[in-house]
Amino acid sequence: MPEVAVNVPFDSNEVKEIICQELRKRLDQLGPLQGMREYASFTAVFNITVRVRRVGEGVGGKDTLAWGNVDRGDIHEPLPAGQLEDKVSEGYTFDSGDPNEERETRGMALTVETRDGRGNIVRKKVTVK
Repeated sequence: MPEVAVNVPFDSNEVKEIICQELRKRLDQLGPLQGMREYASFTAVFNITVRVRRVGEGVGGKDTLAWGNVDRGDIHEPLPAGQLEDKVSEGYTFDSGDPNEERETRGMALTVETRDGRGNIVRKKVTVK
Protein backbone atom coordinates (compact mmCIF):
# COMPACT_ATOMS: atom_id res chain seq x y z
CA MET A 1 0.00 0.00 0.00
CA PRO A 2 1.46 3.39 -0.93
CA GLU A 3 1.68 6.09 1.70
CA VAL A 4 -1.34 8.39 1.73
CA ALA A 5 -1.18 11.88 3.24
CA VAL A 6 -3.83 12.45 5.90
CA ASN A 7 -5.08 16.00 6.38
CA VAL A 8 -4.87 16.12 10.18
CA PRO A 9 -5.24 19.41 12.11
CA PHE A 10 -2.19 21.44 13.14
CA ASP A 11 -0.59 20.45 16.43
CA SER A 12 0.58 23.15 18.86
CA ASN A 13 4.23 22.95 17.79
CA GLU A 14 3.27 23.36 14.13
CA VAL A 15 1.24 26.47 15.00
CA LYS A 16 4.23 27.98 16.83
CA GLU A 17 6.61 27.08 13.99
CA ILE A 18 4.37 28.68 11.36
CA ILE A 19 3.96 31.84 13.45
CA CYS A 20 7.75 32.09 13.85
CA GLN A 21 8.24 31.62 10.09
CA GLU A 22 5.71 34.36 9.35
CA LEU A 23 7.36 36.71 11.85
CA ARG A 24 10.77 35.98 10.30
CA LYS A 25 9.36 36.67 6.83
CA ARG A 26 7.90 39.98 8.05
CA LEU A 27 11.20 40.99 9.70
CA ASP A 28 13.09 40.12 6.49
CA GLN A 29 10.97 42.74 4.70
CA LEU A 30 12.15 45.56 6.97
CA GLY A 31 14.81 47.73 5.31
CA PRO A 32 16.95 48.40 8.41
CA LEU A 33 17.27 44.65 9.06
CA GLN A 34 18.50 43.71 5.59
CA GLY A 35 22.09 43.12 4.59
CA MET A 36 25.06 42.99 6.90
CA ARG A 37 24.25 46.06 8.96
CA GLU A 38 25.35 46.13 12.57
CA TYR A 39 23.61 47.80 15.49
CA ALA A 40 24.86 48.52 19.01
CA SER A 41 21.43 47.92 20.52
CA PHE A 42 17.81 47.25 19.71
CA THR A 43 14.37 47.23 21.28
CA ALA A 44 11.51 45.04 20.11
CA VAL A 45 7.93 45.24 21.33
CA PHE A 46 5.53 42.54 20.29
CA ASN A 47 1.84 41.94 20.79
CA ILE A 48 0.57 38.81 19.05
CA THR A 49 -3.01 37.60 19.14
CA VAL A 50 -3.54 33.97 18.14
CA ARG A 51 -7.04 32.65 17.45
CA VAL A 52 -7.25 28.86 17.42
CA ARG A 53 -10.21 26.74 16.40
CA ARG A 54 -10.65 23.05 17.05
CA VAL A 55 -12.16 20.66 14.55
CA GLY A 56 -15.95 21.05 14.50
CA GLU A 57 -16.00 24.55 15.97
CA GLY A 58 -17.68 27.22 13.91
CA VAL A 59 -16.34 30.70 13.31
CA GLY A 60 -15.68 31.21 17.01
CA GLY A 61 -12.55 29.83 18.55
CA LYS A 62 -10.27 30.79 21.37
CA ASP A 63 -8.04 33.88 21.45
CA THR A 64 -4.73 33.84 23.24
CA LEU A 65 -2.12 36.60 23.55
CA ALA A 66 1.66 36.73 23.51
CA TRP A 67 3.22 40.05 24.41
CA GLY A 68 6.43 41.46 25.76
CA ASN A 69 9.44 43.56 24.95
CA VAL A 70 13.12 42.92 24.44
CA ASP A 71 16.02 45.31 25.04
CA ARG A 72 19.57 44.28 24.17
CA GLY A 73 22.71 46.37 24.24
CA ASP A 74 23.23 49.88 25.53
CA ILE A 75 20.46 52.16 24.34
CA HIS A 76 21.97 55.63 24.13
CA GLU A 77 18.94 57.66 23.10
CA PRO A 78 15.23 57.01 23.51
CA LEU A 79 12.93 56.54 20.54
CA PRO A 80 10.98 59.65 19.56
CA ALA A 81 7.51 59.74 21.11
CA GLY A 82 5.00 57.75 19.13
CA GLN A 83 7.51 56.27 16.66
CA LEU A 84 7.35 52.76 18.08
CA GLU A 85 3.58 52.86 18.55
CA ASP A 86 3.15 53.91 14.91
CA LYS A 87 5.14 50.90 13.72
CA VAL A 88 3.27 48.48 15.98
CA SER A 89 -0.17 49.80 15.03
CA GLU A 90 0.39 49.29 11.27
CA GLY A 91 -0.72 45.70 11.70
CA TYR A 92 -0.13 42.49 9.82
CA THR A 93 -2.51 39.53 9.76
CA PHE A 94 -1.84 35.95 8.75
CA ASP A 95 -4.57 33.35 8.28
CA SER A 96 -3.48 29.75 7.87
CA GLY A 97 -4.71 27.74 4.93
CA ASP A 98 -5.30 24.03 4.53
CA PRO A 99 -3.04 22.16 7.01
CA ASN A 100 -1.32 19.95 4.42
CA GLU A 101 -0.80 22.83 1.98
CA GLU A 102 0.77 24.94 4.76
CA ARG A 103 3.02 22.04 5.76
CA GLU A 104 4.14 21.44 2.17
CA THR A 105 4.93 25.08 1.39
CA ARG A 106 7.00 25.34 4.59
CA GLY A 107 8.84 22.03 4.20
CA MET A 108 7.23 20.57 7.31
CA ALA A 109 6.48 16.86 7.78
CA LEU A 110 3.12 15.49 6.63
CA THR A 111 1.20 12.79 8.48
CA VAL A 112 0.81 9.71 6.27
CA GLU A 113 -0.96 6.38 6.67
CA THR A 114 0.83 3.23 5.55
CA ARG A 115 0.90 -0.48 6.35
CA ASP A 116 3.32 -1.71 8.98
CA GLY A 117 3.98 -5.10 7.36
CA ARG A 118 1.57 -6.96 9.64
CA GLY A 119 -1.60 -5.71 7.99
CA ASN A 120 -2.10 -2.78 10.35
CA ILE A 121 -2.41 0.80 9.16
CA VAL A 122 -0.11 3.17 11.05
CA ARG A 123 0.42 6.93 10.93
CA LYS A 124 3.87 8.49 10.72
CA LYS A 125 5.41 11.86 9.90
CA VAL A 126 7.16 12.13 6.53
CA THR A 127 8.90 15.10 4.94
CA VAL A 128 7.94 15.40 1.27
CA LYS A 129 10.61 16.75 -1.08
